[in-house]
Amino acid sequence: MRLIEDPLAQLLCMVVDDDAEHCKHLAANLKKVGVKQVLSAACGQEALGILTAQPRPVDLILADVQMPNGNGLQLLQALRVGNIKGMRMNSTFVLATASATVGLIQTASSLDANGFVVKPVNADKFEATILKARRTVFPPSPHRHAEIYIPDEI
Repeated sequence: MRLIEDPLAQLLCMVVDDDAEHCKHLAANLKKVGVKQVLSAACGQEALGILTAQPRPVDLILADVQMPNGNGLQLLQALRVGNIKGMRMNSTFVLATASATVGLIQTASSLDANGFVVKPVNADKFEATILKARRTVFPPSPHRHAEIYIPDEI
């Protein structure tokens, strides 16, 4: 009899959040659902450096929306337009926010965000959100994504 391995076990994930406690909490939630490898960064700028230096592309990025030095939408846009060397433009990207506004959801949808989690994270819904995000694949569209305006502060 062959055991079915957890679909999330082989993923390399990154959590990006400027609040260290939220970052730890999001990483812990990923580990609870089976992810074994989680990188972390405190802002979009730091995440760009880590992502570019990785020998293996990160499979899933879980990023806070509001951060100094590169917010979550700016990081998502950099990924979607191909500005992160070594990363697939259509890698899974989930945004984390405490307050999802209509404007935020519209902008994130325009950038083909794969999903949202609301902070504080509901552990019961978290795994379903991550699995659904992994199943949602968008074709690369760098020219369309480059035209979307992202404010420095959200």
